[in-house]
Amino acid sequence: MSFAKKLARKRDLAMRVDEHKARKTANRAEKDVKMAYRYQMATDMFVRKNALKNLSAVFLYAMHQYEGFGRSRLERLRDKMQNIFECIIGKYVTLSEITEYLRSDIGLDCGLAVDNPKASHHRQIEFRAVQQMSAAFLMAMLDEFGYKKKRLGKAYGYCAALSDDIGDKKITYDEINERMIKVMSKKVAA
Repeated sequence: MSFAKKLARKRDLAMRVDEHKARKTANRAEKDVKMAYRYQMATDMFVRKNALKNLSAVFLYAMHQYEGFGRSRLERLRDKMQNIFECIIGKYVTLSEITEYLRSDIGLDCGLAVDNPKASHHRQIEFRAVQQMSAAFLMAMLDEFGYKKKRLGKAYGYCAALSDDIGDKKITYDEINERMIKVMSKKVAA
């Protein structure tokens, strides 16, 4: 074998080894990206699920505490909120449409369309959940119980007051969830 052929074979072999190493590195990087994406999605889902659970408990607890809703009305409210929330998630109705309806037809400006681009990623997820659940709550109170501007604003104010109490550490989400479990597990009088 000639010297030129030996050099060519040696170069081809080195290129194949380098190509194999590069492919392994690329595959490893691709797997790392996929794992990071899965981790991010799982974390986002956890943040969203936790926010939704806490928000629904706050809305239900506020109505129980301030409006005297019992188990049956709370269940009706929860079911209606869930139905409207699924419509928002399914894109049958948008937050801007709900906000516009509340503003123009009811005369209630609740600030659902406000956005905060400077917030962290998880905070933006929580903020979107607050917007969606607030819209579902307001529409549920309107549809299911016939609340109009004054009573709707008052009910939303109760929720805001409860949220302030949580911010001031007078009560925690865990305490609210425990109290709501107790209320929802009581038997309805026949």
